[in-house]
Amino acid sequence: MDDLELDRLQELANVGAGHAADALARMIGRTIRMSLPRLGHAAQGADDRGAIAFDVHGAPGGRLQVHFPPAARRALLAALLGEEGDSEIGRSALCEVGNVLASHALGAVGELTGGRTLPSVPRVQGPVVGHVELGAPLRIETDLVDGDGEVCGRLVWLPQP
Repeated sequence: MDDLELDRLQELANVGAGHAADALARMIGRTIRMSLPRLGHAAQGADDRGAIAFDVHGAPGGRLQVHFPPAARRALLAALLGEEGDSEIGRSALCEVGNVLASHALGAVGELTGGRTLPSVPRVQGPVVGHVELGAPLRIETDLVDGDGEVCGRLVWLPQP
């Protein structure tokens, strides 16, 4: 990939994450900012277990993951359900929040590219890291951060090579 293609992917990730941050802010009634997208190699990424994972249908394709760090996951479940535990309802709620964030992010990407970009059905990523299956050489991460500077979530896009 040349520099122009990397810049374009980074800008798509930036716009998509902005839409996801806005959706999360409206859901929880708090200000959410986003970091600038960070580029890295897929193999250098964090442990993806527990991420809400989506296959990306449409251009540019790949996989999108939504991560909720443990403290953020507990706070999100408390805000949405009044509970912090790891229940089936809690996991379902996290998948639904991930679905909303992914849909907003990919909808924005689709608008920019002039195509239709949609997430698959959400699934919790198991112990096998998803990007190994895809063979994606690139990982673009964007943090969603609350007013106190705490990471509330992380969007990880693994564009299709």
